[in-house]
Amino acid sequence: VSEYGQLLIIPTDQETEETKIFLDIEAKVDYEDKENEEGLLGLAFHPKYKENGQFFIHYTAKEPPHTAVISRMRVSKNDPIQADPASEEVLLTYKHPFWNRKGGNLLFGPDGYLYIVFGDGGSANDPHSNGQNLNTLLGKVLRIDIDRKEGSKAYAIPKDNPFVGKAGALPEIRN
Repeated sequence: VSEYGQLLIIPTDQETEETKIFLDIEAKVDYEDKENEEGLLGLAFHPKYKENGQFFIHYTAKEPPHTAVISRMRVSKNDPIQADPASEEVLLTYKHPFWNRKGGNLLFGPDGYLYIVFGDGGSANDPHSNGQNLNTLLGKVLRIDIDRKEGSKAYAIPKDNPFVGKAGALPEIRN
């Protein structure tokens, strides 16, 4: 994963020096060397990637600035080592108040759900106390079901997430 907006395939053969570009979304990813906590930050392959060709990315968008994007993408139907940039399905976007402390990790748990790590929104010492506020996704680990859709969301909320149905708390929050 390159923060500039590329996913690269690096050969395991140490004699080979050439990498291949699996995905290039540099035109839509915001990355600046002086604000180096943005960019393409995370990648997770669907547990059934071999069957469905789906993978997920976490990046900061150029527009609107400081906005985290979680997207589902698919491998190209014509080339198994090339992603299809036109396949992007945005699952979730979330505005951060500052350029730094974005988090970025994406991974699938043993339960098959996608876990997303959002930083606290930036600056220093969490000035908006986002880490303690259950009404924001900032400073949290989220858990979503990407194999189902619920209402207007492009994903579903696992029923056993700890804040489902609790007033003043967002149900995506795992901890």
